[in-house]
Amino acid sequence: MTTILLGTTDKQLQMLRDRQDVMGKNARTEIRRRKMVGYCDGTAIETIDPKAEIVEPESTLGTVPEREYADGVRRL
Repeated sequence: MTTILLGTTDKQLQMLRDRQDVMGKNARTEIRRRKMVGYCDGTAIETIDPKAEIVEPESTLGTVPEREYADGVRRL
């Protein structure tokens, strides 16, 4: 493990964790280590506005989309 990642913020580690190289592996290891010791610097915490309106998409369950058929093709 590199000592460079000890000084990085949680948000920077979250950006590095998806990389598929040694740096990404070390970032994932550092995230795991910080979780085990209970360390959090607060930079990666996402806040949710409690007054924001919740918009749910309209369900399309049970509907059949209209299909366009080429000339000469019969619909069954």
